[in-house]
Amino acid sequence: MSRVQIHFSKRGRAIFVPHAELPILFTRAARRAGLRMELTQGFTRRPRTAFGPPLPVGVIGLNEPAEFWFEDWDGGSLERWRRFMPEGFDILRAGMTDGVSLSKLCQAASYIIEPVRSVSLDEASCVLDAEFRESGAILSLKTDGNGILISVTDLERTGASKMVKALAAASLISGWGELSITRTAVGSWDSGAMKVTPLTGEMS
Repeated sequence: MSRVQIHFSKRGRAIFVPHAELPILFTRAARRAGLRMELTQGFTRRPRTAFGPPLPVGVIGLNEPAEFWFEDWDGGSLERWRRFMPEGFDILRAGMTDGVSLSKLCQAASYIIEPVRSVSLDEASCVLDAEFRESGAILSLKTDGNGILISVTDLERTGASKMVKALAAASLISGWGELSITRTAVGSWDSGAMKVTPLTGEMS
């Protein structure tokens, strides 16, 4: 049995695929590539998988983590799998892993928030700071060019949905359609470099 951690991107029309459908999408592509997956135990057995924190519909993901358990994995498995992934999804790298569960490894995430119409980035930054600062969830927050770069922890409570709700409540936007949001990384916080470091393992 091989426990394989991957990083994948989700762009274009793929951003409208709900998080709940990703296990089916990835395992279907794996089967078409001829990869044999380990199944869960219990009455209803299904391929064993684990994904990082949910990415809301409409949010771009550049470096999303997930794990899969295969009966066998070799040097050509990744390329075969990639060929059968739907348009908009790309498996960037993959490698064997073990130890701590994926959910415990995903401690921080970074986002770029770009308004699609004229919005004061300074005002929007102040709103996000007020929303998350007291809880200690903000790790880094700054404006850069046409967007806001924000890194957060406590990922179950500080996702993109919460950010959009805060900006809408402050009347800076009316909803999701007025923002382009990209999650650039999920992993651990590097306080020295002041950035989120994507999960790493024996990647290839």
